[in-house]
Amino acid sequence: MRNKYFTLALLVVLSFALTACTLQDLPVVGKYFGGSGSPASGPVSLTVWGLWEDRDIMEGLILKYQETHENVTITYDDRSILNPRDYKERVLTQISGSLDADVVLVHNSWVPRITANLSPMPSSLMDVNTYKSTFYPVAADSAVVGGNIYAVPFYYDGLVLVYNRDHFDEVGQQEPPTAWEEFRVLALKLTIWAGAGGSSSLVRGGAAIGNANNIENFTDILGLMFAQTSVKIPDDIDGKPAADAVDFYTTFVKDDKIWDDTMPEAVTAFAQEKVSMVFVPSWRILEIIEANPSLNFGVAPVPQALPNQPVSYGSFWMWAVPASSTNAAAAWDFINFLSAEEQELALFDAGSKIRSFGVPYARVSLAPELSDHEVLGPLIATAPFAKSYEIAARSGNDKAVESMKNAINKILTTTDTDITTTSVLTELKEGRL
Repeated sequence: MRNKYFTLALLVVLSFALTACTLQDLPVVGKYFGGSGSPASGPVSLTVWGLWEDRDIMEGLILKYQETHENVTITYDDRSILNPRDYKERVLTQISGSLDADVVLVHNSWVPRITANLSPMPSSLMDVNTYKSTFYPVAADSAVVGGNIYAVPFYYDGLVLVYNRDHFDEVGQQEPPTAWEEFRVLALKLTIWAGAGGSSSLVRGGAAIGNANNIENFTDILGLMFAQTSVKIPDDIDGKPAADAVDFYTTFVKDDKIWDDTMPEAVTAFAQEKVSMVFVPSWRILEIIEANPSLNFGVAPVPQALPNQPVSYGSFWMWAVPASSTNAAAAWDFINFLSAEEQELALFDAGSKIRSFGVPYARVSLAPELSDHEVLGPLIATAPFAKSYEIAARSGNDKAVESMKNAINKILTTTDTDITTTSVLTELKEGRL
C-alpha cells in the first residue's frame, strides 16, 4: 500500500515537471515548498507606500482586507509630502535592497526599467492573458515584461481636451474638434489679441499649446503627437516624424500666436477664462473645478491625426512589490485585492464623496460605469488605444522632461538659421540638452 501511494505521488509530481511547473504550483503541496503564490498563514506585517489618495479612503480599504486576513497587519505610509522627483529618487535608490516597503506606488513609465528589482506577480493570482484582458493595453505595455507581470494599475488616467463652452458659443462652435487641423482653425478663431501688428498682445489664448514654459503637461501633449505618428523614444526622436510633430506643436506659438509665455500656467489660465482649450489629465480638472466652480466647461477626447487609427495618451500610477520584500506573496495578495472590481468601485465612490469625482477605473470591465460621466466618459472612451512615454509630466522623470523643455525653448528662441528642429532633436537624443 505504501508503494502504491508513493507511485501515485511520483506520477503527480512528474506530470507537473513535464509541463514545466514547479512544486510551488501544486495546488495542495505547493505551499510546503516555499510557493510565492500563497500568502503566509502566520502573522505578516506589510508597509505600503502611497501617494495623494486620501488616507482615510486607503485605510478603509485596508481594514476591509484585514476583515478576511486577520493575520496581516498593514501600515499605510502616505508619501505625498514628497514631490514626484524626490519620491522617484527615494524609491529607485532604495529598491535594490534597503527599501522599507512591501508595496510601492510607481509610475507606469518606471516599470520596464526596474523589473530586476521587482517581485513578479504570482501566476496563481493572475496570468498574463488574464491581465491583458482585465486592464487596458497601455498597462500591459508598461508592466508585462518577459512573460511576467510586475505592476498593477491603481487607476487609469491620460489626456483629455477641456474647453470653455461659453467661448465656443461666442464663435458659433457647437462641438469640440476631433482632428488636429480642425483644432488649429478653431484655436485661431477663439484667440483674442489687443492692439495690432507687432504691438499686439494676447488677451485670450485659443488653446494652451506650443511652448514649454507655462504648460505643465506640455510633454504629455508632445507624447500624444509622437504616439500618433508612431515615434519611438529615444530611437526615433531625431527622425522626420518626430520633427514634424514638434514643428506642428510649436507652430501654435511661432506662427499662429494663439498662446505665449505671458499667460499664467495653462490650468490657472483656463480657470481664469484666459484660454479656451487645454489638454490635461483628469486629476487636473479637479483643480479647475476647485478654482472656478461655476465655470461652464466641457470635456472631449483628444484630436486625432488619423481618425481611423485613433491614438490617445495614458499616464498613471501602479502598485508593485520590491524584490527586497520578505512578504512578497502577502503583498501581491493585497494588491490583487485592491485591483478587484469591488474595491475599484468602493475607491471611486469614497473619492466622489470628498471631491467632484473619484479616480477613474483601471479595469476594462468597469468602463460602462463611466460611459455617461461628463468628465471621465471621454477619458475612458479613449483608454483602449492609449500609449505612454517616459516624458510623462508629473511622473518624477524630471530629467527627460527638462531635456524636452530645453529642446522646445531652443527651437522657439533660436535666430540661427543653421539650427533646425531635427538638429535640436539630435542634440536631445545624444543627451546634450
